[in-house]
Amino acid sequence: MRLAAAGCAAMTFADCLGPGHRSLQALAWLARVGASPLEPLQLVMGWHERVAHDHVRRLQAAHLVARIPMRRGDGSLIVLTRKGAVEAGFSPRHALRSVAPSTWAHMSACAWVSAWLEVRGRVWCSEREILQDDCWRYEVRYKDRRGNVRVTHRPDLAVQIDAGPVAIEVELQPKVRARLNGILGMYAELCDPADGLLAGVIYVTGRDDVAALVDAAAQDADLGTPALSFRSLETVKQQTRAAALERRDAPAMEAIG
Repeated sequence: MRLAAAGCAAMTFADCLGPGHRSLQALAWLARVGASPLEPLQLVMGWHERVAHDHVRRLQAAHLVARIPMRRGDGSLIVLTRKGAVEAGFSPRHALRSVAPSTWAHMSACAWVSAWLEVRGRVWCSEREILQDDCWRYEVRYKDRRGNVRVTHRPDLAVQIDAGPVAIEVELQPKVRARLNGILGMYAELCDPADGLLAGVIYVTGRDDVAALVDAAAQDADLGTPALSFRSLETVKQQTRAAALERRDAPAMEAIG
C-alpha cells in the first residue's frame, strides 16, 4: 500500500483516477478518427480545456493514446495506440501505422471536419472508415504525360443527407491539374442526377487558390451546384465551435426553462 501511494504521489490526480466512462467515450470517437488535435476532441465531448487535458492524460497514462508534438504553435496530435484500438473494440491494426510530419495538417483538418459533422448531429463516415470500406473505392481516369492513367480514389470523409451520401474532400494543397480533372470527372459521373451513387461532394479547403483550382476543374467536368459545394477550413472550425457551445449550453437552458 505504501509503494502504491508513493507511486501515485509522483503522478497527477487525474492519472491516478485512470480512464473512466467519459474518457473511454472520447477514446471511441478517437478510434473512428485515428488522430486529432485536442480542440476538436474537446468540442465533441463538450469539455472545457482543462477537463479535456485531464481526460487525455488518463488515456495517455493507460497507454491508450499517445501525444505527438507538432510544429510550434500547433499543439499536439492525440493518436490512438494499438492498445487503445483494442480497448475501443478494434484489432490492433486499426491504429495508425505512422504519423509523419507531412500528414499532420491533413490529419488535423480531417479531425476538424469529423468534429464539425459530429457536433451538428450528422451521420458520417470518418477517414478511417472510408479506407476500410471498398464501397467508397472509385476509379479515376485521366491523361497526362505518361498517357492514359487509371487509378483508384476514395474521398476523405462522407456524410449522409436526405438526398443520399455526400463525399467530402479535404484539399489543403493543390493537386496536379490532370489528376484533379480526373477526380472531378469521376464525381460528375457519381453525382449524375439520373443514376448517380452520390448526392454531392463537398470540398473543404484551406486556401483560396486551391478552391479556385478545384472550381476550374469542376467547370471542365461540368460539375456545378448543387452537387459541388465548398467550405473553408476556418468556417468549419468556427461552425464547430459555435455548434459545440450551443450543444453544451442546451441542458442548462432546458433546466432554466
